[in-house]
Amino acid sequence: MALPKILIADDDVDALRLVGVMLEQQGYEIIAAKNGLQTIEKAIEAQPALIILDVMMPHLDGFEVTAKLREHPATNSIPILMFTAKSAINDKIAGFQAGADDYLTKPIHPGELISRVEVLLQRQSRISDRIERGKIIAFLATKGGIGTSTLTLNTAIELRRMQGEASVAVVELQDGGGTMALQLGIDSSLRHDHGLAAFVGQPLAHLTRARLSEHLVRHRSGAHLLLATSTPAGKAPVLTKGFVRTLLRYLNTDFDYLLLDLPARLDESYQEALRLCNLIVMTVEPNRIGLDLTLEMLNGLAGLGIGSQKARIVLIHRVGVSGALSRSMIEQTLRHEMIAGIPPSPDIAYESVQNGKPMVEIQPQGLVAQQVRRIVQSILDV
Repeated sequence: MALPKILIADDDVDALRLVGVMLEQQGYEIIAAKNGLQTIEKAIEAQPALIILDVMMPHLDGFEVTAKLREHPATNSIPILMFTAKSAINDKIAGFQAGADDYLTKPIHPGELISRVEVLLQRQSRISDRIERGKIIAFLATKGGIGTSTLTLNTAIELRRMQGEASVAVVELQDGGGTMALQLGIDSSLRHDHGLAAFVGQPLAHLTRARLSEHLVRHRSGAHLLLATSTPAGKAPVLTKGFVRTLLRYLNTDFDYLLLDLPARLDESYQEALRLCNLIVMTVEPNRIGLDLTLEMLNGLAGLGIGSQKARIVLIHRVGVSGALSRSMIEQTLRHEMIAGIPPSPDIAYESVQNGKPMVEIQPQGLVAQQVRRIVQSILDV
């Protein structure tokens, strides 16, 4: 299990080292910052469990840093303990008004500092990390190339149709190799310079609500799309935990339903997305390899403490096979509910690709659309 991370910000190297050693002896992982700007950058990227912050620092003082951390969606809920030599009552009031959770003056007995740290961490653990505005639904592939992006897109369009008053957004949360723009026949310039590509690899300060809205593509159904670049993964900049957290906090305050298209990976950035979501729709190919990979993914979620109980299974049949595994056998093996089974539909899939039109629009009453509606109903029931 990962150790809690604590960010210590102090321009006094000796004080920084002393507090760091003290906390490391208690089992915490320490991150250090020596000025105000560095503190903000490290807090956004590292997402510590707690920030211990000096007041008198270069570039930005502790009051200014606290105010900026409270304004930023990626850091506004991180507990801040001000630890400083400034002991005047006006300084303490200024610290609390800026957004600090606690205020201690130097020098202090090590036992009291440890006690205050533990209290703040325990208090934070009781606070839900989920945003209340809308629902976040993750579509998690258990294997590449089985149609997870296509299913996410079609589900968003059908969700928008069934819930006409609700706002719906899709995020193709991929660090390259995006296909949604290609599926919809969107101009190549948008595939490389628009959407996620405008923000990934840039300082997080560039990611603002106003700029983000400029990079959302509105589909004729009313759903909004934040598209990934089609540049191959490995050449495009990689997603970071801080970026994902900031992005989802912005979007989930503006939309009732946020659907995420995720690859078959559980690295740190995708773990962050999965922790924030209300439901995980796992796409599974109904064969022996598909079931084995799904079990590995479910075990991976459980091992990370994300909560595999949020997972629901959707089978994607790419080809018709006699003697396919039964629903009861699949549910018994995976110990998770199967909410839908997408039938093989090569003719509709081909027409969809050729015309840039999602399958649920081509045959609104067809078998694919019927199964997609079952997924939508599961989303509405969460």
